[in-house]
Amino acid sequence: MNYAELFSLKGKHALITGGTGGLGGEIARAFVSSGAKVAVCGNHPEKAEPDTLAIKCNICDEESVNDMMNVIANEFGTLDILVNCAGKNILKPAENYDTSSFIDVMNLNLTALHIVTREAGRRFMIPHKTGKIVSLSSVKSIIGTDKDYIAYCTSKGALNMYTKQLACEWGKYNINVNAIAPTFVRTAINSFQLDNPEFYNSLVNRIPLGRIGSKQDIASAAIFLCSEAASFITGQVLCVDGGLTAKQ
Repeated sequence: MNYAELFSLKGKHALITGGTGGLGGEIARAFVSSGAKVAVCGNHPEKAEPDTLAIKCNICDEESVNDMMNVIANEFGTLDILVNCAGKNILKPAENYDTSSFIDVMNLNLTALHIVTREAGRRFMIPHKTGKIVSLSSVKSIIGTDKDYIAYCTSKGALNMYTKQLACEWGKYNINVNAIAPTFVRTAINSFQLDNPEFYNSLVNRIPLGRIGSKQDIASAAIFLCSEAASFITGQVLCVDGGLTAKQ
């Protein structure tokens, strides 16, 4: 048994939604370095990493997703891996969380994820009876916080159950479906929170390993779950959190 080959993505074809963002971009770089051919989609394809196929796509729109899948079929011929990184949060207290904002978060974090996952499955993975699907969840799918996260926490909690249910339904097609639940990782979206010393110190003091996550931590977990090394892992939510969810 060559264990190095088990962790390789050589010859695989991957799609990363939100692949031009902070975490998605790092996962794209990691996959390319691991031998995969990588397509990324987002609203700003010009920000894509080199050596990736950049596709502009509104994943909330079914026609746009269908067009993206046509591009992948033409360029790659198949799709072995899907990583759902696209997501958003709108910070508001629950008592003031308007319906429009709540729906906006749910649409991207859950409904759009389903549209892309469904199409990747029925167009590529189910016919070939193989595939790896990994979605980006959050520790906030498991533990709450004191304010402003009612829509985000709800969407990520639902994502965890979506992961488990899809793993049960698509196991017969030899498709592995898992999720990664990080704690805070510095990106352009959340830097304003992490730059607040009171917020940062309170967060790090709750993490047994004494630091926030890095982009490499998340990308490494994604490589593992999308490799043959994880072929008997499905329906799981892997917390990459420095022990945060283990601590009361």
